[in-house]
Amino acid sequence: MVNARVRRDEVALGTLSLLKSELVRASKDSTAEGRIDDDLVVRVARKEVKRRQEAIDVYRKAGRYEAARREEAEMQVLRAYLPKAMSEKEIEDEVRAVIAEVKPDGPKGFGAVMKAATTRLAGRADGNQVAAVARRLLGS
Repeated sequence: MVNARVRRDEVALGTLSLLKSELVRASKDSTAEGRIDDDLVVRVARKEVKRRQEAIDVYRKAGRYEAARREEAEMQVLRAYLPKAMSEKEIEDEVRAVIAEVKPDGPKGFGAVMKAATTRLAGRADGNQVAAVARRLLGS
């Protein structure tokens, strides 16, 4: 926030201020026990990125392109605080390892595979990508 203030970057300053308030709110949740750690920052930043993406889609459909551009700028600021996303190949390798551990009985084992895979890949991969890879590998 200090760097954004020095650069007089209003978008970054506003976005980081909002992120800070969301982190404080999330830290008061019973699961965080009043602590703000890296996991909480990543979880809250992902949630805010998702909100921005949804807002961008709505603004574009409504023809409000300036508002969509502002949301995109805010999303870029937030993405700087997220770990690098896993590639499709890395996700596939991890899901293959989960399938080898779980040994599901074909497409019926999708739920068990997803439970193990989302636990294993938490914070590193998007759930929709993991689900698509799991479906493809299970043949469903």
